[in-house]
Amino acid sequence: MACESEITEIGCWALLPDDLLGERLSALGFQDGWQPHWMGFDASRHVDEPGHDVEETTRCARDLPYASEAHESALGGDVRHFVVRDGTRIAGHAVLNIDDRSGGIYDMGVSQSSRRRGLGRALTLAALGCARDRRCANVTLNATGEGEPVYRSVGFESLGHGMTWWLFPSRRGR
Repeated sequence: MACESEITEIGCWALLPDDLLGERLSALGFQDGWQPHWMGFDASRHVDEPGHDVEETTRCARDLPYASEAHESALGGDVRHFVVRDGTRIAGHAVLNIDDRSGGIYDMGVSQSSRRRGLGRALTLAALGCARDRRCANVTLNATGEGEPVYRSVGFESLGHGMTWWLFPSRRGR
C-alpha cells in the first residue's frame, strides 16, 4: 500500500538532556529542539471549578496556537478536547489524552488577544477534572515559560527539563 502523504517532521523527546543521544541523532540529520519542562499533577487531588464556561467538543478554531488538521484528526474517544470562548469566539483550547490511568495535556493554547484572563487556567482545570472523573492517577504536560505559572497555580509540580530533537525529511537535500 503506497502512502500518499509526505512525512514533514520527526521528533524525538527525552525526559532528560542526553548528550550521547544528541550526538547520535545529529549524525542522522536531527537538529536540537527545545527543552520541555515536564510537569506532573496527582489526579487524586481536589480540582477547583474552572471559573469560566468550558465546553468539551471535537471542533476547534484553526487560528489558535497548536491547532491543525492533524490536531483535529486525533480528537475523540480517549482524546478529549476542551474549548473556552471569549464572547462567541473560541479563544482557547486544550487536549487531554487518557491512556489507562495516566493523562497528558497537550496542544494548550489561548489566542494572543484573550490571554491574561484566566482562560488557560480554566482549560487546565477542566482537563484535570475530566482526568479525575476518568480515574487517572496522574496527569503530565510540558510547559512553556508562559504556561508554567498557570500550571503551578493549579498544583502541577516540576518533574525536570528534557530535550527534543527534530528531523525534517522534506528539507534534506535541498
